Amino acid sequence: MSGPIDLTPEQVSDPTVGYPALREQSPLVRVTLPGVESPVWLATRFADVRALMSDNRFVRDHRKLPGIDMPNLGEEMLAAYGLPMEYKEYLRSLVVLDGEEHARLRSKVTRTFSVRRINALRPRVEKLVDDLVLELERRERFDLMVDFSYPIANKAICDLIGVEEADQEQMCHWIMQYVGGSDPGEIIAGLEGVIGYTKQMIELRRREPNGDLISTMLEDSDPTTESEMIAMVFLLINTGHTPPVLFLSAAMLALFDHPEELDRLRAKPALLPNAIHELLRFTTPVTIGATAYATEDLEFSGCPVKRGEAVTYALLAADHDPAKFPEPDRFDIARAPRHGELHLAFGGGAHYCLGAMLAKMQAEISIDRLLLRRKGFELAVGRDELEYACWPGEGNHLVSLPVRL
Repeated sequence: MSGPIDLTPEQVSDPTVGYPALREQSPLVRVTLPGVESPVWLATRFADVRALMSDNRFVRDHRKLPGIDMPNLGEEMLAAYGLPMEYKEYLRSLVVLDGEEHARLRSKVTRTFSVRRINALRPRVEKLVDDLVLELERRERFDLMVDFSYPIANKAICDLIGVEEADQEQMCHWIMQYVGGSDPGEIIAGLEGVIGYTKQMIELRRREPNGDLISTMLEDSDPTTESEMIAMVFLLINTGHTPPVLFLSAAMLALFDHPEELDRLRAKPALLPNAIHELLRFTTPVTIGATAYATEDLEFSGCPVKRGEAVTYALLAADHDPAKFPEPDRFDIARAPRHGELHLAFGGGAHYCLGAMLAKMQAEISIDRLLLRRKGFELAVGRDELEYACWPGEGNHLVSLPVRL
């Protein structure tokens, strides 16, 4: 048997580079992801990825397999980022939990992301976007990620969680350090900032509950430990910033790259909700899903997997699977779902993204204000001048998007 395929950041991040060959090769392919040494089984076909999301023969929590001497890919990624293991308990979030433990903690925050609460937030996001566009119009150029997307995402998620308005700018700075830090010291500083602030919030809400997320968790009849609360807040703050920012940037690039589709959208703005679906499918900013481990020796889609072996899935590959999407590499804003969603950009099953509705709302408002209501919005540098950074296990992501109005 040949060894695992060492995937490059380009193969992981571009749906046309490596995934077609992997899809044709086998339902599961043994690979190593960029920046991670241990091999993992990778699913790339839409049907297999969706099946893996609900297959209870796999667990995300490595601790549920005692006596198995297999690598923990989550810890390898922490090490690749330069994060000490002492922070592991704060990064044991919903993403790596299973079953009743996952359901118990998820239920504590589901109301925070209810349809009612997200809809109630819409006027505030619209005003924030409008005010920010007016301010940015005065500049010759600006960074869409740093100057626009992060402030929008920051305000929305901080309002939902209950971060004091006076502290929200600092919270955004910490997350940007954690996500885009150029060295381990900067990444750790961002992580420590969020953790320290959350500990202060917990102590304050013990004395002065005000109905925010932490107050609700403290008052819950089912106790939540301090570590669980910190991990929950960090997860929500991080995922409330990073995926929406990556998605909006990738969506703008896709529309810049397909001016005929942008013209079509400007001519028919009612297609915007459909366009958001297609942009999510086409870009799928979170390229690789969470890692799970086989609880027994088994066969998945005809492929043998041993107990304890790691399995993950390429969301970007699934969303470009020609067996599911005719001409998958063609960007078509009218490619409308018959019902629900036509993509796996938000995952699926019990781990479906809590912030999906919020991310779509932010993108819809931003694209409307920046692209549909004006025609002068464009890249301020050449397409080949854009900066990317490789994230261990995930491939390349944009770090800057210079634009001008």
